[in-house]
Order: sequence, then C-alpha cells, then structure tokens
Amino acid sequence: MPERALALGAEVVQIFSSNPRTWRARSAGPDEMAALVAGLRRHRLPLFFHTVYLINLASPEESLRQRSAESLAHALATGARAGAAGVVTHIGSHKGEGFDRVPGRVVAAVRTAEARAHALLTTLGQAPALPPLLLETGAGTGAVVGGRLEELAVLVEALGSQASPWESAALQPTSARSPEVGLCLDTAHLFAAGYPIHDTAGLDEVIHELREAALLNKVGLVHLNDSAGAFASNRDRHANPGEGLIGYEGLARVVRHPALTHVPFVLETPGADGHGPDLPNVALVKSMRAGAPAPPRGPARAAAGPAE
Repeated sequence: MPERALALGAEVVQIFSSNPRTWRARSAGPDEMAALVAGLRRHRLPLFFHTVYLINLASPEESLRQRSAESLAHALATGARAGAAGVVTHIGSHKGEGFDRVPGRVVAAVRTAEARAHALLTTLGQAPALPPLLLETGAGTGAVVGGRLEELAVLVEALGSQASPWESAALQPTSARSPEVGLCLDTAHLFAAGYPIHDTAGLDEVIHELREAALLNKVGLVHLNDSAGAFASNRDRHANPGEGLIGYEGLARVVRHPALTHVPFVLETPGADGHGPDLPNVALVKSMRAGAPAPPRGPARAAAGPAE
C-alpha cells in the first residue's frame, strides 16, 4: 500500500482494517505489520483505518451491537499496531426507535470495543495507545445516525465525558486510556444531508456551526467526495471531484478554507477507470489546493461510485 500510495501522489492514506463487506476479520502477522509501518515511515504517510460497513453501534439489537463492538475492537487494535492517525467509523442506525437511546448504546459499544482492543494487544505482547476514533458524518438517510451535526455533538460529548471503567484505576498505564474522539467530515454526505457546502456562505455557516458546537477542533479527517446525489436528497452517491453537484469550485473552497487547511483529506471516489482514487484525481485536488480556478482538461471519468 505505501508504494501504491506514492505512485498516486498521495500524501495521506485510508484503508479498511479488513474486508468492509464481511464480519470476518483478518489480522496481519508481525512481519507484514512491520513492513507496513516501515513503508509508512519511509514515505511519511499518515494512515487512517476505516471500519467495515456492517457496523451498527446504535442498533436496538444487542447482538448486532456486540458484533459491531468486536469489529471496532479489531480496527482499533490494528490501528494501534500500525501507529494509525485515526480510525473512522459509521455510527449506524437506530432502526426507527429515535435518537434518544442512541448515546447510551454508542458509549457502551465503544467502551466494550476499547476494552477488547486492549485485550487483543495484550495477547500480542503489545501495549500501544489506541488511535483517535473519528465518527463520520452521514447523508441523513432514514434512521441512520450522524446526518445532523447536533447528533454528532451529543455523541462526541458523551464519549468524551464518560470515562472507561479502567481509567479510574490509578495503576493503569496511560496507554490503557480511551482514545480521543473526533469527527470525520464527508463532503458528499454533508451536501446530501442538506448542508450547503457548495457555496461560500453555506460553507462558512457549516464551519460556524461546527465551531459553536465545539466540534471544529475535533475534525481529524475530511472525506473529499463530490456528490452524484442532489442537494438535501439524502442519497449517498459519490462522484469524482469536480464531476458531481458540489463541483470543482465548491470542493476547492473546502480544501482551501482556513479552518480546514491543517486537516488531512482523502478521496473515496470512483476514479477515471472505476477502480478508486487515481493519479488524475489526486492531482486535481492538488490543483484545488494550489488555487487553480478551473480543473485541467483530462480524459473522461468513470460514472458515480456507490455509497460509502
């Protein structure tokens, strides 16, 4: 992965901790993990892990929450072994029961995941600190949690204020404490959820709302995706940067916004050939960062990608 990232011109990477469409977890052996860490250091690449799509920390079904906690534990432990800059996760759906019960469920599931992650690391004879946990914004679809920033503010506060049981024990090492909790902003999701990030005033208003909710300094990553779904449509459909309804200028304002210039950006887009982010897309975003007023001409791109 580090060599492929270098070939794409990437400055930061995000990969899945295991196959995103199955519960089956795969743990890297010590030699493979050492090679990954060495490659990341050699190319100075910050790494983020993304959890599997099946996770539902907000589910009313206890068995699904437990399975989700196990999967999140694997991602956190893998992230700790790799020295990851963060682990991104979707929160899940309350299945129509309402948001009121979500915070308690999410806190309990995350605390369980943290404890099991530490247990996994202990069996490997390791005790690194867990990476930050980043809750991803949603597209506002149905009962899926995270489509509104106020929901995320409640969850971040709950996870930050309710310490893990082991943290009260004076003999526990610092590395056994809960990871920091923050946000991963997804531009396509925000746009689909009705946040007008595609224009200057709308983007400034979103930044203001994040600041007022004490979330702006919690943003640890941005998924820079254009949207094939219409504004406020609640449709989670990604498009290559500059080819969706947010557009080149809209995404360029996000990349260059003073409040976000210190935050890493990653692409979750179809790419020119439908096989994911590629050299042309990475170069295009670099042109946004450099202030290019319009996208450079290039070959036709792939159609919109699936929901993330």
